[in-house]
Amino acid sequence: MTVGMRTIDLVEMFSEVAAAMQENGEILSRLDTIDGDHGKTMVQAFALIETKLAALEPDSISPSDVFDMAAEILLSMNAASARLYAAAFRRAGTSIMRRRVLKPEDFATAFGQMAAGIAAHGEPGAEARNIADVWDTAARAYMAAAHAGHAPVECLTSALSAAEGDTETSSLLAGTEAFMTGRRFMDAGAISALVMIRAMRDALR
Repeated sequence: MTVGMRTIDLVEMFSEVAAAMQENGEILSRLDTIDGDHGKTMVQAFALIETKLAALEPDSISPSDVFDMAAEILLSMNAASARLYAAAFRRAGTSIMRRRVLKPEDFATAFGQMAAGIAAHGEPGAEARNIADVWDTAARAYMAAAHAGHAPVECLTSALSAAEGDTETSSLLAGTEAFMTGRRFMDAGAISALVMIRAMRDALR
C-alpha cells in the first residue's frame, strides 16, 4: 500500500479479523483447556468492534481513534484475552496520534506497540508458545522486514511466517484437527494471535 493506510483501511482490517474469528471460533474454544470459551470471546469482541466501526463515518475519525474504540470495547469485557488486546490496541492508537494517513513506518510502530502491549500484560508460555510468544516473534519479523524496506503487507507476511514456524500450527489453521492427536499442546491464545495476524495481512492484499 504505497499511498498510506487510511482510517477506512483499518476499519476493513478489523472487519477481516472479525470474519476470521467467526470462522475459527469453534476451534479456538476447543483449544481453550481452562474455560473453553476463548473462541466465543474473540468472536464476540471483534463482532462488537466491527459493528461499532461500521456505524461511523470513516472520514470523521482518525486511525488512532479506530484503535482506541476497539480498546474501549475490549475493556468492557470480562476476559483475560480481551484485556490483553485492549492494552495492545491502546498502545497502537497512542503511537499514531494526530496522523490521518499512516505511512509504512507508522503502521510498523503501531504493530510493534501492539506486541509491546501484549508483552506488558502477558507472560511467555511455560509449556507451549502462547499469545505473548507469538506476538513477540511476529513483531521481530515485522520490524526486520520493515527495516529492509518492504511494504506493510509483505511485513505482515514475514511476521505470520515467523510466528507460524515457531508455533508449528499451519496444518491447524488450514482446517485440520491436528491438535486432537495429543502429540502437542496448542494454546488457544497463540492460535487466535495467528488468526488475527493472518487476517490483517489478508486485508491489505
